[in-house]
Amino acid sequence: MNLFSKTLFWSATITLGLINPLISIVLVVLYYLPKIIEDVSQPCNDEKIDSKMKSYSEDILKDMK
Repeated sequence: MNLFSKTLFWSATITLGLINPLISIVLVVLYYLPKIIEDVSQPCNDEKIDSKMKSYSEDILKDMK
C-alpha cells in the first residue's frame, strides 16, 4: 500500500467509526488479518535460536549472557 491508499483507508475507517464503531473495528481486524495469519502459521522462532545456540561451546554461551 502506498501512502495515499493508507491515508484513504484510515480516514475512511475513522469516519465510519464515528458512525458505527463496529464497522471501524471490523476494518482494522481485516487490515491486520493477513499478518496475524502469517504469524500464527509460522513455527516458533525460539527453536531456530536454540539450534544455533547448541553449536556454541558452554564458555562462549556464558560470555554471551
